[in-house]
Amino acid sequence: MTSSLFDISGKVAVVTGASGGIGLALVRGLADAGALVVGADIRDPTGFPEKNVRFQRTDVSREADVEALVEKACQEFGQIDIMIANAAIGGGARAEDETPHGWDEVLSVNAKGSFLCARAAARKMKDHGGGAIIQIASVLSFIGYPTAVAYTASKGAVAQMTRTLATEWARFNIRVNAIAPGFIRTPMNEAILKSDEYLRPIIAKIPLGRAGEPEEIVGAVIYLASDASRFVTGSVIVVDGGELASGGYTEGVMPYIYNLL
Repeated sequence: MTSSLFDISGKVAVVTGASGGIGLALVRGLADAGALVVGADIRDPTGFPEKNVRFQRTDVSREADVEALVEKACQEFGQIDIMIANAAIGGGARAEDETPHGWDEVLSVNAKGSFLCARAAARKMKDHGGGAIIQIASVLSFIGYPTAVAYTASKGAVAQMTRTLATEWARFNIRVNAIAPGFIRTPMNEAILKSDEYLRPIIAKIPLGRAGEPEEIVGAVIYLASDASRFVTGSVIVVDGGELASGGYTEGVMPYIYNLL
């Protein structure tokens, strides 16, 4: 039956960056769909479902932490079927002002952290016939954005990493895909959401006319985690209200950005 294509009940999922924003929405959505979930973050969570959800404090930039996270999932639930590498930090600096430390900090979490999570999960998935790895990229994987050189570089890396890992691991029945959210109401975007001057031109370039909600990423994740996408790998699904299709919002915010520069 068609409904069974999207059934992920009983599957074991790991979600990084799980204490807020998109990550917390994914923990709740996956648990509600019947998955067994291990959420991970460097911050303690609030609002986790009480049933079939565990938490592991994790710094995804540290290999030992990521290995311990995957072991925790296997110890708690027997295996790992789904890895969602969502943890990320923002980075805002003009290119000429970006520091080696700032660059390394953003790339270490957003790019290296995603790779470490994917690799650790894949090593376990090989042993039981495959699985689904889902990276969280961004519309800024595809368009440039002033004052965010490290962040855009990191998200571009995630998109290209997704394609490469999908190619390498297909023989193990491990599918690797990514989701590229647009402008979503998350704590990372809190400062922008509070500034009408900054927010107005961003919303004006989104055809659906609004910011996205974290819960609106859940459906795409369930699709990529389930048998409904069993012939999909190496893809990046954009969830952005039409922002990228309309050319991105760079033009609309440039006057404001130039004031910052």
